[in-house]
Formats: sequence, structure tokens, C-alpha cells
Amino acid sequence: MTYLSLLISSTIVFLVCYSNAQQCEKNSTLARFDCYPEKDPSKEKCLTRNCCWRLPIDIEKQTIGFGFVDVPFCYYPTDFPTYEVTSNEPTDFGQRIRLLKSQKTYMPNDILDLTADIIYETEQRLRIRIYDSLQQRYEVPLEVPVVGKKADTTDYEVSISEKPFSILVTRKSTGAILLDTSVSPLIFADQFIKISTRLSTPLLYGFGEHQQPLLINVTSEWKRLTFYSRDFPPMQHINLYGVHPFHINLEKTPSNPNNVHGQFFLNSNAMDVDLQPLPALTYTTIGGIIDLYILTGPTVQNVIEQYWDVIGKPMMPPFWSLGFHLCRWGYNKIENIIASLQRMKNAEFPLDVQWTDIDIMSSYLDFTYDDVNFHGFPQLVRALQAQGIHYVNIIDPGISSTETPGSYLPYDDGVKRGIFMKKFNSTELIKGKVWPGITAFPDFTNPDTVEWWTNIAAAYHDIIPFDGIWIDMNEPSSFVDGSIDGCTDNSLDNPPFVPHVHGDALSAKTLCPSAQHNLSSHYNLHSMYGYFEAQATNQALKTIRKKRPFVLSRSTFAGSGQFTAHWTGDNQATFDDMYFSIPAIINFNMFGITHVGADICGFLLDTTEELCTRWMQLGAFYPFMRNHNSLGERNKLTINTLVSNYKESAMRLDLIKILGVNKFVTSVTVNGKIYSNYLYNIPDKILLIYALALDMLTQSSQTIQWTTSNY
Repeated sequence: MTYLSLLISSTIVFLVCYSNAQQCEKNSTLARFDCYPEKDPSKEKCLTRNCCWRLPIDIEKQTIGFGFVDVPFCYYPTDFPTYEVTSNEPTDFGQRIRLLKSQKTYMPNDILDLTADIIYETEQRLRIRIYDSLQQRYEVPLEVPVVGKKADTTDYEVSISEKPFSILVTRKSTGAILLDTSVSPLIFADQFIKISTRLSTPLLYGFGEHQQPLLINVTSEWKRLTFYSRDFPPMQHINLYGVHPFHINLEKTPSNPNNVHGQFFLNSNAMDVDLQPLPALTYTTIGGIIDLYILTGPTVQNVIEQYWDVIGKPMMPPFWSLGFHLCRWGYNKIENIIASLQRMKNAEFPLDVQWTDIDIMSSYLDFTYDDVNFHGFPQLVRALQAQGIHYVNIIDPGISSTETPGSYLPYDDGVKRGIFMKKFNSTELIKGKVWPGITAFPDFTNPDTVEWWTNIAAAYHDIIPFDGIWIDMNEPSSFVDGSIDGCTDNSLDNPPFVPHVHGDALSAKTLCPSAQHNLSSHYNLHSMYGYFEAQATNQALKTIRKKRPFVLSRSTFAGSGQFTAHWTGDNQATFDDMYFSIPAIINFNMFGITHVGADICGFLLDTTEELCTRWMQLGAFYPFMRNHNSLGERNKLTINTLVSNYKESAMRLDLIKILGVNKFVTSVTVNGKIYSNYLYNIPDKILLIYALALDMLTQSSQTIQWTTSNY
């Protein structure tokens, strides 16, 4: 009660006196749309924007504590300056609407003259494009259907409000809301674009790449999802490796509670998506245009098919890539790979694909191998292929720029061809720092880069005949922020608004946004770097092997599934990470990347036998099944246990080997009972416990203890 009294008193203290220019009704907090999304909002900053400042007024409905911290204190008044319709003309594709705004608002370079194209593409697909009427702006270089003629019949109805401008899209059969932008003013500045819509219900699926449950339920919470590709181990509430601004919204109308529809916001700039219990969502992006698809379904399968019609359908993987893959970072020498392969063979464990990580490279240089620690590796790969086992190697995009001139073809030829990314308004290469040291980054939007990439991959394939390529670190990732020389002070590197990206800067552990690609700036194309690298790698493999290609990419964008498979990145050996792999894989299937999996048993941290066993059982159902772990972690494939399970009962544990037991074992207990079926190998320091017959289905957690002699 003390806290509640204090909160009520604070509300009274912070009440804002209304001015003639602000209509700040005491509406529900659920209907507030954030006018100050930056950090550290204040009353003074809010009023400077001519917005309303007020603590949440539905105090009696709030949980005592801090459950409403995401409710904006600073929100738009109903009379906030926005656009009006000045003309609305029919076209072959639908409607073209001219929008004007007479008063600039708080973001610099406000664009006052806009055009909105309402394109009736198909019976189930509506496209809305809002852009600058006078100047060409960056648009996402994704090949999407171009429709010039309006669909004869549609599932949807479109209504335009003129003053202020808003769009309402409803389902004809039920009246369900598919889009309603009247809930908040449209903001369209050069580096700040914001559009909101009411949702049909607070229940959604999609919006990747984030670590989150499958169902996004904002019935009683405010939620923000940030989109900007970033190299960081998967965890909740941060932007991760890929960008997929697509979602499915449940409708639940009385006449048909099972209908759904989808939205795809085609934009590759850094963005936030804010969800609130009204229910509503807000897209806030810092570049490009508004390019929004409405997909009417009405089933989940229909929506996904309609989405794939826009972004492209998934590639068909080669048959061998559907098998079991084994990898680790930290084999360190060829003998360890051979020993691992022998253990697999002895255990009669089916292995389809052997992988290697960056430790196989010579000085971490792409398209090389360490001929000292991995001497004879080309012959090993050919021997494996003769047995029907395929091989995949890793390639990072960072190309070392510090090797002796003439000694490293990938860099020398790349400089000659001019295919590396450059600094802002310069011919000088932008350089970051990755595993081999100071590196340059290929510009995969440059058509010449595909030929260069194919040539250097083909030269390496002549040495080691890999069957597929794993492209990692392609967010793109760098160990320094921006570049080794820093970034500029221009508006690309220092925009007026930065979405809530991990690291609080667009250059955090990646390249300067001002860096130049052939097509546009890195500011616009950052989140598509992995998309274009996957496209180039897919084409290179087709040229080199003349077979269906296999590419695995960490960073993805809408449409990447046409070229690549995906895994969920540097997960951890925890039951939570195992759980989150399930919604991640389902989401990526929706996103059109159907060949997807997670590192089984976890990449980071030491696993446990129980976790790894359960994860292998789950992983058998992943479309892409790979056991992979990190440098310094244990070899996490518990062969003896898994083979016993496989041969007798999927839930029965028969044999355990415990390594590194330094003292003589005098007794063993299993679940508190003395157990005599054990052997201790003194020279190898191995404790072998056999004939256990533990039923793991009935009792998933079982305790084995042993005592040792002091002598």
C-alpha cells in the first residue's frame, strides 16, 4: 500500500497541463504509442516534441511493482501533426495516393510529400508502398513479384481515411482487422520511419531471429523486438544473427475463430517492432521506405505459402545433407579426427557428414589448411568420400589483408578485381579484425565478387574436394567496432535514432554503417550481408561441383532459404537452449528456411550425459542434425550410452565410462544402493560401470557415486 500511495502521489505531481496544441485525453494506457523511444525519456524532452507526458493512469489495474515499466510515459496526442490525402487516383494496379504534411515534427529531415501505392496483387495478397514523392530512396534489393494489374477479386476490403491519412484493411467475409493505421500518427523522416497498426488479437507467431517461445502473447505485456543482424550467442531480448520481419496474427472472430493473416514488412534497415496489449504493433525503422505485404491466409499454411510466393521458395537440399553431421571446434590435429571417426565406427553409429572448424586452417586463413597438424587431410577427405561420408568446411568472410604480397591469392586477386568493401566516399578498403587479424570484407553485392569467390573456392576444391560450405561470422562480425580506423561522424554512422540493438550502436562488433557496397551503404545492407554471401556461395558450388549445393549460413534475411540452410548459432549446453531450439526451428520453417537445426548438446559450456542424451533424441527430428561443440569443451557425444540405447531400448542406460578417476575405486553405489558390476582400469584411470539397465523413462535423474582409496 505504501508503494501504491507513492505511485498515486507521483502521478498527480507529473500531470501535464494541457495546451491548445495538445489533446492528451485520459485514454487507456494500452492505447499509448511511444513518442520518445530513446533511452532516458523525461518530461522536458517529451514536451519539446509536442507530445503528452503522464504516468500510467490505470494504476488500479497494474501489478504492484514494476510491471508497467514499458508503458510509455511520453505518447502522441490525438492532434499530432501528420499527413492528409490530397489526391487518390485509380491505377491499373489499384490506387495511387498523394500525401502531404504541412508541419515538420521532431526528427530531422522530415519528408512532407509522400506517395502511397495500394497494389491489389492477388486475391489473397495486398501490397502497400509509401515513399518519398520527390526523391528516390533506398529499397530492399530483393527479387519480389512485380504486379501491374489489379486482382479481379480479393479477400480483403481497403478503406482510406483522408484527414488524417490512415488505411484500414479488413477481411470481407468476417470484418476482421488486417491493418488499421489510424491508431497512431505516421512519421516519415529521412532516418526515422514509424507506422503503427491495430492487431486482430494479441496472439502472434514469427518475428525472427530472436530466442523466444513460439507464441508471442502480448495480452498483458509490452514487448519490443529489434532487428539488426548481430553475432551474439542466442539469448532472450536481443537481436540475433538474422532478420525476418514477418508474422502471423490470429483473428478469432465469432464467425470463424480459426482464421489467421500475415504481414511482411520488407525493410532491411535496423528497426524495432513494439507490441502492446491494445493490441497493436509499431514498426520503427531508420531507412528505406514502407513496403508492407498483407497476406490473408486464411490458414497458417496458406499464409506461409503466400509469404513464400513473395520471398522465394526454399531450396531442395542434397539427400546426403539430411543425415547425421559431426563437428567440433578443437580437433586441433588430424589424429583426433581419425580417433573420433574410429569411435563412431566401433560404436556402429551412422555418420553421414564430417565437418571441420577454423582450427584446420593455416593461421586462420580462408581456403587453406594446416599441413603440419592436419598433414594428409586431403587424402583423408577422399577416403571418407569413398566410404560415402561427405565433408563440409568452414569459410569466414573476413579475408586477411596483412599477408606478404603475392603469397595469398584470395586477397591479392580481390584487390586486383576491386571486390572489397570500401570506406565512406573513398577508394580505401574498410578493414576490421577477425580470426586471422586485420581483414578486408568482400562486397557480395558486386557482380564481380561471384566470379572471384568461385575461382578461389574452386582452387581450394582442387586440393580438398569439399561437398558443402559453411559460411560463418557473416553478420558480418568483427572483433572491433566499425573498423580499425574508427568510423566517420556523418549521419550514417551517427543517426538521430538508433533502434535498441545489442551494444547500443550500429557499428558494435561489425563494420561502420557508412562503409560502401556496390548497391548501397552498409547502413542499408548490413542485415543482408549473409543473404548475398549465401547466394554467391550457392552459385559457386553449382559451378564447381555441378551438383545440388549445400550451404550453411549463420546470418540470414527474408528469402535466404532459396540458397542456404541455417543453424541457430552459438547456443549453450543448457536445457533452456534445447527447449528454445524447437520454436526457432519452427519459426525458420515459416521464414522459408526449412533445412534448419541447432548444435546438438550445445556449442558453449560442458554438457551433461542426461542433457546430451535428451538432445540427441530431440535432434533426430531436426531437419538439419549436427552435433557440434566449442574449443575447450568436452567431446560431448556419449557413444557408449547412446549405442546401448540404440541396440536395446531407447530409454535404458546400460554402460557408463567415467574418465580421469585418479585413485583406486573401492565401491560404487547406484541410487544409494551398493553396486558390484564395475571395473577400474588403473593405467588409463577409467571407471567402467556395466549391466546397469537403468530405466531413464521412469526415472530421468539417477545418481551414481563412488569412493576411492587414499593409497
